[in-house]
Amino acid sequence: MKIDRQMGIISHLVNKRKTTAKELSELFKVSTRTIMRDIDDLSLAGIPLYVMKGKNGGIFLMEDFQTDKPPLTQSERLSIESGLKSRYQVLEDASTFNAILKLNAANTYSDFEIDLSLSQGNLEIRTLIFKLLEAIRGRVKIKFSYINSQGLVSQKNCEPYRIVYKDRSWYMDAYDTDKARFSVFKVARISELTLSDTFSKRHFTPLPYDGGAWMNENKVPVILHVQKIVLDRFVELLGYNAIKPINSDIYEITYPLNDNDWGYNTLLAFGKYITVISPKHFLKHFTNYIDTIHKQYPN
Repeated sequence: MKIDRQMGIISHLVNKRKTTAKELSELFKVSTRTIMRDIDDLSLAGIPLYVMKGKNGGIFLMEDFQTDKPPLTQSERLSIESGLKSRYQVLEDASTFNAILKLNAANTYSDFEIDLSLSQGNLEIRTLIFKLLEAIRGRVKIKFSYINSQGLVSQKNCEPYRIVYKDRSWYMDAYDTDKARFSVFKVARISELTLSDTFSKRHFTPLPYDGGAWMNENKVPVILHVQKIVLDRFVELLGYNAIKPINSDIYEITYPLNDNDWGYNTLLAFGKYITVISPKHFLKHFTNYIDTIHKQYPN
């Protein structure tokens, strides 16, 4: 079974640190092409593997990766099961379900649960995600319509590389062949997806979805005064170190935001419980946006 083979590949590399597609294909009785698809799947899942061509090349597991050898402890089994359950809530694929059944043979429960069960809107995106995964695993180019955060629609031709779930939204890392660069696309903004020709894999270094420099590009540091009732949401977004108490009820926070409709709508989600302090140009644009909304609802 695929998941068993991939677990076996990890175990083999933990012991040897280096192998080849030929060696793995002989060990698991499958083609080298199947092995390379497994390596791609494991890399997409976050396992630190890399492939090097040439005389001394092969498939390598990075030195800082550590795992206990089989059999798994109860705690390890429950941790893996929690992750698989989260995946199954999203994809509902048979291989994940069967893996959960195997791990749950001891009839235990986990003390840690991640609930990623999808809303109705996201359920409708599931088919799109499966189609994108099919293109990624088959190295197939895709064409689609894309609506950006300003509401502009454009046609995209891309080579897809990775699907990421971040902060309740799905994203795709892909090489935009028209712009000749890697870009991040929000899956919910994709429509009219079609698959076309196969492509040769490029060198791809995944961008970290950790709120780093590229994610804050073109954003404005906005100073907010925040009421205690919504403080927990900012703790989840920014951490305690970004929060400065003003008094027992009000806190000051610097929140990087786009100075456009996208940023204003982000603030509107907090309702009357936040106040924009600065910068003044952002405050002016934000209040103008609120006035525009207000005019849509005359007395």
